[in-house]
Amino acid sequence: MTIRAAIPFAVTPSKAGTCSTLSFPQPVHRLDKPTSGVLILAKTKPAMVNLSRQFCDRTIKKTYTAIVNGIPPEPPKSKISTKEAFLMGVDVDPGTSEDEGWQGIDNILDGKSAITVWKTMKHSNSIYANKNVLTTVILKPKTGRYHQLRKHMSLVCKCPIVGDEKYDGGGSAERLRKAGLFLCSNKVTLEHPFFNDLKENHDSMLHQLPKKERNGLWLSPEGKIMVTATVELPDKFTSFVNEENSKFSEMLSDTHG
Repeated sequence: MTIRAAIPFAVTPSKAGTCSTLSFPQPVHRLDKPTSGVLILAKTKPAMVNLSRQFCDRTIKKTYTAIVNGIPPEPPKSKISTKEAFLMGVDVDPGTSEDEGWQGIDNILDGKSAITVWKTMKHSNSIYANKNVLTTVILKPKTGRYHQLRKHMSLVCKCPIVGDEKYDGGGSAERLRKAGLFLCSNKVTLEHPFFNDLKENHDSMLHQLPKKERNGLWLSPEGKIMVTATVELPDKFTSFVNEENSKFSEMLSDTHG
C-alpha cells in the first residue's frame, strides 16, 4: 500500500462546487517511508500553493516522537529555554514552565544549516540497548533537511532512533529492528490555507463554523486562524517498550536467582 493508493480511502472529496479542485489530492510534504504520522494533503490548487509557501517559509511547525537507543547527552552549552525555543519558531508554549529542559542542535547537513529542538520524555530498559537504556524523546525540527532527525540523533547525540537500519550502526542494534522505525510525526500546526485570505473578522468567523468544522482550529495572537492536527502514537511504541522492559526484568531475575 502506497500513500497515493491509500488517499482515496482516507480523504473525503471536496464539497460540491468547490473551485479549483485537484483531480487527485496531493501531498505537500513527505515523510520518510518508515516514518508514521500526520501527512498534509491539498485538495485544491490554491491550498497547494499556500501550503507549499508555508513549508518554504518554515511557518509550519512539526512535532515528532521517537525512541532512541541509549541516553542522549544533555550538555549545558546546548540547553535552551522554552522562550528561546519559541523564538526559534518551534511549537512550544512559552508560558508553560513544564516545557523546560529543551536541547538545541544546530549543525550542517548536506552543506545547509539544520536545526532541531528536542527533550527527553522518559527512559526504559532493554537488554540490547546501549547501556541497557531506551529513551523516548520529543523532536521539533526547525528545518527540514534530508533525514534530519535520524542524522541528528545518530551522528550528533550518538543515540540512533530504534529501528533505523541506515543509521543505527548495526551490531546489537540490529536486534531492535524487528518492529520498524520508531519515529512518528504526531503533531503539525499551520495557518489555515483558506480562511486567512478572507476579509471577514477571523474571530467571529471561527465561532460561526459548525462545531465539527472547528475541530483543531484556533486563533493565534496575531489574529490568524490556525490548524493543529495530532495523532496518537502507534500502538507499537507502548508494546515495544513494555516488552523490552519485561525482558530486561526477567534477565535480572534470572541473574540474581
